[in-house]
Amino acid sequence: MKLTKPILLVTVILLGCASCKNKAGNTEQESAKPGTEEINDSVYHAQGVVMDATMNGFTMVTPKNDTLYISTMDQDIALEEGLSVGDTLEVSYTVTEDEPGINIASAITKTH
Repeated sequence: MKLTKPILLVTVILLGCASCKNKAGNTEQESAKPGTEEINDSVYHAQGVVMDATMNGFTMVTPKNDTLYISTMDQDIALEEGLSVGDTLEVSYTVTEDEPGINIASAITKTH
């Protein structure tokens, strides 16, 4: 009876550690997101309309109705006449692995 509690405790700890371990089969990065075109291993290209803009990024919707958030924080992105809601843009961006859903802009151009 004295051994039951320690054995149960060790079993719970081992199961907890096993569930937190990174799965070896999930290390592959998914292919290009829908509505985007992959340029190389880590840079993607998308075209869309700006739906929301903040000081550090913007949200755009692609022609396939996919929504992308593009971060411009710490990037030197200069657009003639600035960036406004409703602008149509072509964007090259990298996908961050540590923050899913955050895409960092590398090049932005307006299309008319």
